[in-house]
Amino acid sequence: MTRFKKICLCAAVPVVMLTAPAFALVGIGVHYGADFTLSMKNTQGLGEHVSFDSLKLNLGPNAGNTILIGQDIPAYVTRSNFKSDFAFGGKIYIDVIPIIDAVEVSADFGIWDYIGQIKYPNGIINLGAANLADPNNFTYDSTKLTLNNFGLGYFGLANTPYAKLQLDATIRKYIIQFPKPLKTLRLYGGAGLTVNFATPVLSSNLVQSVINESAQGQFDLSAGSTNLGTGLLNNDAIMKAVVQKIIAGLTQPSYGAHIDLGVMVKIPIIPIGVYVDGKFMIPFGELDKYVKLGGMGVLLNGGVALAF
Repeated sequence: MTRFKKICLCAAVPVVMLTAPAFALVGIGVHYGADFTLSMKNTQGLGEHVSFDSLKLNLGPNAGNTILIGQDIPAYVTRSNFKSDFAFGGKIYIDVIPIIDAVEVSADFGIWDYIGQIKYPNGIINLGAANLADPNNFTYDSTKLTLNNFGLGYFGLANTPYAKLQLDATIRKYIIQFPKPLKTLRLYGGAGLTVNFATPVLSSNLVQSVINESAQGQFDLSAGSTNLGTGLLNNDAIMKAVVQKIIAGLTQPSYGAHIDLGVMVKIPIIPIGVYVDGKFMIPFGELDKYVKLGGMGVLLNGGVALAF
């Protein structure tokens, strides 16, 4: 190779680096996240009352065979210790779009767990009480509606699970690109729409629906005065069906919007970059029809992108 060709080749290298696109047109990223959007308060007092339709509870001969029907049956659902376990996801983006700069489609999957139980009466405190149906006149037993209690596997969890799949479509605009020729660091902002799919939260409605399906809407809880309700509300097969309905699939859709702010670092020529995204989530309604979970807050993701 002649000296002149060598000089031309050396001169061409920085030119190519400066003129080649610092960011590719298409990118795929995977990330780990921390979702701070959800919270669920512990149930208070006895819990959330389960109001049955056509079920009956016979308090037994010692209580004059008093029969409680439907909503008078003292059964309750409790929820406590709601916490996040993990969240991960990915995204695909198309870069260098005129005016809006980039569009992105992302998915985030998160898992939470809590301790869910159903409480049912197992005795009467005062048979001579003026109002035998008073919930405070009963003693209670409980069944944990957890994965471990029924030998069910779900992402290695032990308690009652909650899962959410979040899909986002985002329009992005670059705020800062530094240094300008190479665009190694990019700060961007944007906004878009969100759709969520989630598992149901343990609620009185969920328990009622499973019991109605299992007992065809009719079940007589006749028992002695010290053994109330043990034929149904601690029935392993029926209570296991409640937990199985929770993990059956992501069947609860909800919608919202989000505001996005993020940063990406990518060295020119090398097709790998790292990014951090922060999204402020704005739900349009409740994530669950029967239990308040919030939904407004910050979702943080950090990951690696492969650019083409």
